[in-house]
Amino acid sequence: MKQEEALINKYGKDSGLKVPEGYFSDLEANIMASLPPYKKAEKVVSLTGWQRVRPYVYLAAMFCGIWLMMKVFHTATQPMNMSLDNPPAALVEMIDGEMDYDMHYLPFSMMDFDNEDEDFIMSYDNIEDFKDDFYKVGG
Repeated sequence: MKQEEALINKYGKDSGLKVPEGYFSDLEANIMASLPPYKKAEKVVSLTGWQRVRPYVYLAAMFCGIWLMMKVFHTATQPMNMSLDNPPAALVEMIDGEMDYDMHYLPFSMMDFDNEDEDFIMSYDNIEDFKDDFYKVGG
């Protein structure tokens, strides 16, 4: 406290800064007079239902596109897993003769083979005979 009293005695309480007389009473009027004229707000246009939903539809379409691209790339990079241990179901049923098949659903047609290939295919009664011959020739 002694230091504060010494400073007050030496310099006084007056900071040297003064506000002119009536400054705060005229302040609002002076500021409003210096501002440019106020423009009226434009009429608000209401949005249609589609304009409200459109961003969400676009977002969903984007995610569907990304999912589809990832699915295509994943499928394209996977090796074909076709072996005698896991033959396509249509081929197994055709060889076993258990299915009355329609050639339009098969990935190939008997017309694609010449007579020798047709005789070769028809010489097997089931997939097990074909496996036995395949493994004899292969190794």
